[in-house]
Amino acid sequence: MLVLRKSLGLSLDDLLAVVREFTHPTISRAALHRMLKRHGVSAREALSVDRPRTKPLKAYEPGFVHIDVKYLPQMADETTRRYLPVCGH
Repeated sequence: MLVLRKSLGLSLDDLLAVVREFTHPTISRAALHRMLKRHGVSAREALSVDRPRTKPLKAYEPGFVHIDVKYLPQMADETTRRYLPVCGH
């Protein structure tokens, strides 16, 4: 549990779902929080998890639309990749 918290920086609720699924199905959220607090990893801000920084969108003149294409994961039963256009103004 501590390794997941330190290496991935999972939130309390995400960590609780993983712990309940794979190691301890009856653990309570409060018990998990107490354990994280006892080991000094209850605050995610204190963890040094390297996450890629996102850069702000470029400021375009009025009239332009910024469009990104995000490719979705291909499922086993699909033959082509799907994508999701993301637009900003």
